[in-house]
Amino acid sequence: MPTRLSRLLAITLLCACVATHAGGFQLPGRVLRVIDGDSLVLDVRGSHYQVELAGIDAPELDQPWGPAAAERLYTLLTGAFIVVDAAGTVGYQPVIGSVVFSGRDVALGQLYDGLAWSTSGAGPQSPHANNTYADAQAQARAARRGLWSDDDPIPPWEWRRPNPRDMP
Repeated sequence: MPTRLSRLLAITLLCACVATHAGGFQLPGRVLRVIDGDSLVLDVRGSHYQVELAGIDAPELDQPWGPAAAERLYTLLTGAFIVVDAAGTVGYQPVIGSVVFSGRDVALGQLYDGLAWSTSGAGPQSPHANNTYADAQAQARAARRGLWSDDDPIPPWEWRRPNPRDMP
C-alpha cells in the first residue's frame, strides 16, 4: 500500500513531466545538416528534429546572402554536439529554440555578422524579447557587414511573399 509520501512524490514527478512538455525543454544532439542560415536538423538518439533558431530570420537560399548565412552555420555546427534550449513542443512542427556553441549564442553571431534579421520581440520566431539581438543587428548595419553592405537588403519575410506578377 503506497504511503502518503510516495503518492506526493509521484504527483510531483508527474507535474514536472507535464510542465517540461508544455513549455521550454532541452534537446541535446548532434547536428546532421544545416538547412539554411537559421535552421538545421538535429539527431537526438536516432530521432531527427528540425530546429529553427529563435529570434532571427536569415535570408532564403535563393536570396542574396542566403548561401553565406547557410555556409556560416554549416561550418560552425555540422557534426557538432549541441543542446537546443527549445521554447515550444516537439511534434511535426520545427522546434524553435536557441543554441549556444563554444560559449557563443549562434543566432546572435548570425546577426552580428550581418547574416540575419532580428525578429526578437515580434512574431512566432521570438519566444522571448531580446534587446541584445536588436543591438547586434544595429551594429552590423552601422558597420555595413554582410547583407547590410547591400544598398537595400530585402528581408526574407518580404522575399517569400508571392509576387502578384508571377501568379497565373
